Order: sequence, then C-alpha cells, then structure tokens
Amino acid sequence: VKRELAAVLMFESHQRAGTVLFSQGDKGTSWYIIWKGSVNVVTHGKGLVATLHEGDDFGQLALVNDAPRAASIILREDNCHFLRVDKQDFNHILKV
Repeated sequence: VKRELAAVLMFESHQRAGTVLFSQGDKGTSWYIIWKGSVNVVTHGKGLVATLHEGDDFGQLALVNDAPRAASIILREDNCHFLRVDKQDFNHILKV
C-alpha cells in the first residue's frame, strides 16, 4: 500500500490565509494530508469545530461515503502545503 500511495501523492500549495480549500456541500474529490501549516474546519450552524495541523489529514469521509463535504476547510496561515490523493487513486489504494 505504501508504494501505491507514494506513486499517486500530489503536492499542493496555497499562499494566503483565509483561502477556502473546499466548502461544506462540495463534492468530495480528494483526500489531504497537511505537510506544512494549519487549517480550520468550519460547519454551517456550529462555526469553527476543529483546527488541524501538520501531519493531520482530512477529506477521506466524503470519498469513502461518496457524500458531499461535511465541513469547509479554511487556511489559518500563509504558505500552507498539502499532500493530496485524488478520489480515483484513493479508491484504487483501498482495494489493494
């Protein structure tokens, strides 16, 4: 599994704090691992529900359940970096 995962990881970088990575209700297309930086997890009605940091991951539930995003992800700081696995690759890895 590690080899398959290493083959499909993509690097993604965002420059500005406040950038919305994805919004609650969006279609789930990727799983993310925070390489550098931190993000806020925000939901309608509850507001801020969690803060995630380097090494944390998010986004897999929408892929596993084939459901819309349950929360919005907003960058807390400038220059955040992520490792990303897209849905098709994620599903393939789960079958290995």
